[in-house]
Amino acid sequence: MTGDAMREVFETILPNDLIEGFARFFGVGERERVFNVSTFVRASVIAAGSPGGGLQADAIRSYIESGGPRMARSAFYGKFDEQYEKLMEVLAENALEYARSHQVDLPGILAGVTDWRVVDSSTVKVSDRVKAELPGTGDYAAIKVHKTYSVGCNAPVGYHFSAAREHDSRHLTIDESWRGYGLLADLGYASFDRLRACLTHDVKFVIRLKENWKAKVTAVARGEIARMFFVGSDLDVLLKD
Repeated sequence: MTGDAMREVFETILPNDLIEGFARFFGVGERERVFNVSTFVRASVIAAGSPGGGLQADAIRSYIESGGPRMARSAFYGKFDEQYEKLMEVLAENALEYARSHQVDLPGILAGVTDWRVVDSSTVKVSDRVKAELPGTGDYAAIKVHKTYSVGCNAPVGYHFSAAREHDSRHLTIDESWRGYGLLADLGYASFDRLRACLTHDVKFVIRLKENWKAKVTAVARGEIARMFFVGSDLDVLLKD
C-alpha cells in the first residue's frame, strides 16, 4: 500500500473529528497540550502490523516518527489505560461497520450467496504476568484473536478474543444469522455438528476434510473429464482418477 493510499484509508475510517470526539467522551488526553491523540491512535493501528506484533514501544516509536510531540517515556506508557482501551474499541467497531457497509462483489463461482465469510484465528503472546487469566498452549501467556473476513467486501467484518488455549471450534456458532451466507473454514472448525448446522440454516460451506472422513459424491458438475462419474462414487477414487 502506498503512502497516499494509506492516508486515504485513515482519513476515511479514522478522521480527526471522529477520534477527537470519542477521545473527549472517554476522557483521553484531557488537559494535555503536548499530546496529539489522533496521531497516537493512528500510530497504534500502524504498530499492530509491525514485526513487533503491536508492542506499545512500537506504537510510541511510530507516534514520534509521525511528528507527534515528545514527552517522558513513562507518560507515553501511561496513555495505554482503560479509557484509551474504550476509545480504541469504539473506533474499531466504527471501522468494521464501514467495511460491512460496502457493496458485496462476488463474481463467477462465488455468486449465489449473500457473502462468503472466512473464519480463522491468530495467536499473540502477551506478558507472563497474565498467564493465569490468558494461558497459552505452553508455559506462556497468549491471546487468540478470532476473525471473520468478508470475501465480498475484501475486509474484516468481525473479531473477538479468547485465551490462546481455547479451541477455535467453540468460537464459531452457525445459527439463523448465517442464513444465506457461505462459510470458508480450516480443519480446526470441521465437525459433523457444524455441517448439520450449515444444512439446517442454508449455509453453503467449503471446509477441509478430516482424514477419517469418507466423502461420497452427491452431485456431478460436468466439465472436461476423461471418465464419467456417478452419484455415490467414492470421492477419493474420483480425485485420484
